[in-house]
Amino acid sequence: MRAILVAALLIVAFALWLGLEAPRGIMSGTDELLTAERTREMLMTEPWVVHYNFHRSFEKPPLQYWLTSLTLSRFENRAVAVRIWPLLFGALTAAAVGWMVFLIKPNEPWLIPLSVAILVSAPLFTAESARGLLDIGLTFFATLTFVFGALARKQPTWWFAVALACWLGSLQKIPLPFLVWVLIIVVRLTNRDERVALRNGIGWLTGSMLFAIAAMSIWPLLQFIKYQMPVASLFHEEVVVWLGPTELGRKRYFEIPIAMCLAGGLCGFLSLLAPFVILLSRKEPPSIAVREIALVSLGFIALAIVSNFRLVRYVIPVVPVLCFLVALCFYRFLKQAPPIRKWVIAALTVLLSAGLLQAKIQIDVRRKNVADEKVIAEKLGALQQQGTKTVLIKAIKPGNDLMWDSFYLFHGNFRFPFSKYTVDEIRAAAPKPPLIGACVARDFPAVKDLYPDVKVRLTRAQFICWEVPAR
Repeated sequence: MRAILVAALLIVAFALWLGLEAPRGIMSGTDELLTAERTREMLMTEPWVVHYNFHRSFEKPPLQYWLTSLTLSRFENRAVAVRIWPLLFGALTAAAVGWMVFLIKPNEPWLIPLSVAILVSAPLFTAESARGLLDIGLTFFATLTFVFGALARKQPTWWFAVALACWLGSLQKIPLPFLVWVLIIVVRLTNRDERVALRNGIGWLTGSMLFAIAAMSIWPLLQFIKYQMPVASLFHEEVVVWLGPTELGRKRYFEIPIAMCLAGGLCGFLSLLAPFVILLSRKEPPSIAVREIALVSLGFIALAIVSNFRLVRYVIPVVPVLCFLVALCFYRFLKQAPPIRKWVIAALTVLLSAGLLQAKIQIDVRRKNVADEKVIAEKLGALQQQGTKTVLIKAIKPGNDLMWDSFYLFHGNFRFPFSKYTVDEIRAAAPKPPLIGACVARDFPAVKDLYPDVKVRLTRAQFICWEVPAR
């Protein structure tokens, strides 16, 4: 057991090093740059309202953007400024998992470091903690929902803490913690003793749920009333289109379990098996709390699949509790006789090492050498001025030639909005000079045909920054 504790501490230290190592270099991930650019524009426009391309953006709630605005204005390395909050949320999630294990298994102290070690070695968790995205923050609030739900089993006043976690989760990304809360209540209603406990604390439960719903409604209502948020078009873009055949719907229907086994590695595969092993075990039937976690996590994954959310990031909020179930399975074998224990320790070593190695590989693969294009973006930003239109000409498929729109907004320090065109679009409706823009060498002849007086301001590799003076 002492070896397990030492290994857990080493794994946590290595995971933190991975998270701190990742921000080095230039930010180039699509979603990370969206987070970064929305925060930068908040600092330049309305501090409390999310913006993108200098227009109000209603796609995501503001909590992490507010937090990032604090670090982005103070850190010289902007990649660190954007990614520091997911890393902090990741550390807090690991602590929350330890707290949850202590509440559920108070007589098994060694299960705490084992659960945390498996969590931080899980590629889906560690690799995402090193990215400037919203998912790990949402995971933290979802894990708190499990923790406070366990406390509310004996003291119903803790339901208000659950409501607070749900509110913050809705400000972070989407109200998934509230869904977890509903699933917890549904599971408890299937047990006689749990139904009695719920009935005894029905006042606290009802009041906290009403409070959560009211609190989660504040920001959407504020956007609708004060900023005229287009509810119908937003629903169409963020739900209908996003779940349709051109976005998430283009992936395989069972993309989530497949990706958990591939992107999640051995730990992801075991995370899918662990709830079934726990629930079907006859030798060691699960306690009420463990059974609840297993059923809620399986129900959460099932709902994500049937709702067409074919992206593994949408199940990351339950990865910490799944890792706890994996740790519980290993812990049962670790209590066996020495011959079995040695084999389990060897298997656990392979699991932890393979997980950290895969997380390191995923972090390295996501890094891209975009130094040449960054120089083009900076030049384009320096050329911007009032009255001059900025255009990007890029391939239909994002990322094939030019980087994403947010790359130029962020690294170019744009002060004015831009327009994006494909070659066919700019030929059909060419904007009037004065213009500045960027494209790849392959598409520059089309620009020259439309604007014979175009001037090349800078070239780097295949990228060209150009200007068309006023006529």
